[in-house]
Amino acid sequence: MKIYKEPVYDLNELARYNLHVHTTFSSCAKPEMTVEAICKTAEEAGVEMIALTDHYNTFDWDDEYMAQIAQLKKEYAALDTKVKVLFSSELSCYGVGKFVEKEETAKALDYRLVSCNHFHLDYWGKPEDTSARGYAVFALELVKSAMESRRYDCIAHPLIGRFVKHIEDRTEVSRAMTDNELGEICELSAKTETALEINVGAVLGDPALFRRLWNLGREAGATFHFGTDAHRLVNIDTRTHLADIQKIVL
Repeated sequence: MKIYKEPVYDLNELARYNLHVHTTFSSCAKPEMTVEAICKTAEEAGVEMIALTDHYNTFDWDDEYMAQIAQLKKEYAALDTKVKVLFSSELSCYGVGKFVEKEETAKALDYRLVSCNHFHLDYWGKPEDTSARGYAVFALELVKSAMESRRYDCIAHPLIGRFVKHIEDRTEVSRAMTDNELGEICELSAKTETALEINVGAVLGDPALFRRLWNLGREAGATFHFGTDAHRLVNIDTRTHLADIQKIVL
């Protein structure tokens, strides 16, 4: 789904939408993350649109996942809320050209967020070279693969090393990426209209990476979306850390 007609580089504008929110269907989310509570919290915070992006990281789970979507739609239909909801998923590109979900499942969703770096999962592809540079190269390849597939609307927490557990300082992974390599990703974002996520936790955890992505992306005409990766109601408000993010990237 195309969220914006043209790329938006105003963080206040981007923060009107929270395009990364988990419900109780994600085991990592808190029990409070019901559709009703999410929409109530979003409306109180002035968030106009949210995407419900529960994890899809289990093989052959398409029918079950779409049943979850149907249940979320039923719960939303019973509400009186001004918040627009996109029934979506955090999908999985676990290797170059390798996707967990079936293509028809991805097409059936309102919005398709994809993770390319959940390296902590057993089945996720790993590079032969397990150094920071090895993971950097592999992460770049996965993001390129996801973008070139044109299956997805946005790359979740792009290119961070948070899930590379054996490297103590996980920002080493992104620091091993050159500006030319990041620039190529930004150019591909523009070409394929696949957004890079301004993921609140990721920005705060690796500010240098997102400063580079934001500035290179603006030069290349890349698309950005905003998401808090909310697993708790307190994380739904996109403006909680907005001033900090503005200081980091601008």
